[in-house]
Amino acid sequence: MLITKEIKEELNHLFFLLKLQDRNSNSPLSKQVKIEQVLAYLEIIHANLRKTSKRRKLVFIDSGAGNCYLSFLVYYFYHKIENREIEIHCIDYNKRLMHLNEKLAADMNFNNIFFHPVDIIDFSTDQKIDLIYSLHACDTATDKTMYLGIKSKAKIILSVACCQHSISMKPTSFKIVVRYKSFREKILMMISDTLRALLLEKNEYKVDIFDFVSSRYTEKNTMVRAIRTGFKKRIDAKKEYDILSKEFKMKPYLEKLLLETDK
Repeated sequence: MLITKEIKEELNHLFFLLKLQDRNSNSPLSKQVKIEQVLAYLEIIHANLRKTSKRRKLVFIDSGAGNCYLSFLVYYFYHKIENREIEIHCIDYNKRLMHLNEKLAADMNFNNIFFHPVDIIDFSTDQKIDLIYSLHACDTATDKTMYLGIKSKAKIILSVACCQHSISMKPTSFKIVVRYKSFREKILMMISDTLRALLLEKNEYKVDIFDFVSSRYTEKNTMVRAIRTGFKKRIDAKKEYDILSKEFKMKPYLEKLLLETDK
């Protein structure tokens, strides 16, 4: 396990600065749940990058960053604990949040974490991206995250979706099942993430989908992990995508973004 008891104790001061804990390392349930989520996410990040040479700088993008809890933790871990060079770009259109995060980073002397108050798809960089990630990016921000990852040829894309308000679903074979709201929401999440995964596979990523943290910390715990490996396809991703999209009459925003790029 990456986060040992000693490391967690070292992180208590960071969580205090982020207002997730008080000076006695106590926090209300809602904030304790957030701590467990970002710690679990950090475990996944490090598991996928631990073999990366420490002689070169890591470059990450946090997409739909919000309060940037995860990025502050990631930066602290790699900079302070792993003692390696890292650069993080946090993207969110909320100018107020980005300004507050920028001030907090300056107060903590986190000099290589940058905050961009722009739409995700408007961000660009010439740097080689090791990782682009999002945690509970709302609605189409999940699709924009994946699109930015594909466009920048990021080595790894990690995404945990929040909501799917922009996606409609009109299945032909499951009308009775989706009549019930709870089942409808679960199926909507499953199918939308599967369609996104197939689009990622079409773009040379190897994809898997799994629960990154226990459901007691959040019901929105499904992570899509895509690794750019020149993936040798064992399936016809386009054919499977077309079948699934037709069956449920669903098209994630990622499809539109990719089609516009291909024009």
